[in-house]
Amino acid sequence: MKKLIFIFTTLPLFVFAKTYSCDELLNDMNNSCNGSSSCIDTFHKYFEIISDTCTYNEAEHFAYYKLLEPVTLKGTLKYVIDYSASACSPDVRYTIFTPDDEDFNFLTGQEYNGALVKKSFKDIENMLPKWFKETMLAGSVSFNVELTLDNIKDEYYATYENRNIYKGLSQNISACNFGDEREIYPKSIKVLGKESEEKAGLSSYIYVETSMIYYTLNTEDDYVNMRETPNGKILSKIYQSNINNIVIVDLEQARKNISDKKSINDKWVQVIYFPDKEDEENFILGYIHKSQIKQIDDIYKFLNNGSL
Repeated sequence: MKKLIFIFTTLPLFVFAKTYSCDELLNDMNNSCNGSSSCIDTFHKYFEIISDTCTYNEAEHFAYYKLLEPVTLKGTLKYVIDYSASACSPDVRYTIFTPDDEDFNFLTGQEYNGALVKKSFKDIENMLPKWFKETMLAGSVSFNVELTLDNIKDEYYATYENRNIYKGLSQNISACNFGDEREIYPKSIKVLGKESEEKAGLSSYIYVETSMIYYTLNTEDDYVNMRETPNGKILSKIYQSNINNIVIVDLEQARKNISDKKSINDKWVQVIYFPDKEDEENFILGYIHKSQIKQIDDIYKFLNNGSL
């Protein structure tokens, strides 16, 4: 029979120091059911703790769960790109699954309102729109899906095989989320239909602890042209008189957090231009000549003070 590894892990406990027993971790998973007895019964129907594998040290805690039988669920699979992702976020780009059936709420972590899907599926990736998959604008795309968990061997954990450890559902107990993050490793996902897609606003691009780059104008002229392509059609004029209200984000640099996609022109940069920082949903995607802009050293100070 193939095997499925279930892992509960922690980051170093900088915020709190507590040793979790296997029973406490089991209770924490049950608490995700919000007191629903049918949800708790469903958890025990499909999962069993392997109590003799529980370990703890200063850096991490592991408790392992065994999948008793395959489970197929309908729900929402949501792809997310968020460049404001912090050190406690799963990544700049991640995927979450939220089951339709409330009896499976133990899969839903409070941190992201869903279980993080730790496996990619090419057929679904091919269905993502160009703005998300290639341009990599911040935002989300959701699908209605049918997802199956089964006993799947994961080569990464092959060294644990002699301990009879399984993988498929994990819980991250950390100083960031206090146990509110779930991870799943589906065997398969079937798309039933597309639910929605939404491009995110300015707040999803603001995070200075990454390599994000923000610009202001660098010209003696009254305005700078923003173009559809390098030397192409003019999309907008960015005026010096509005310099304290605009935000210009280097999208090429942002994409490097996800992909190594190269710039198509060393004299032009693809940017997201927000004409009014107070209206974060209104933006234009285009190109500006690099000679016409300069980098902002402190984007937070600019946003809060309203001046450079």
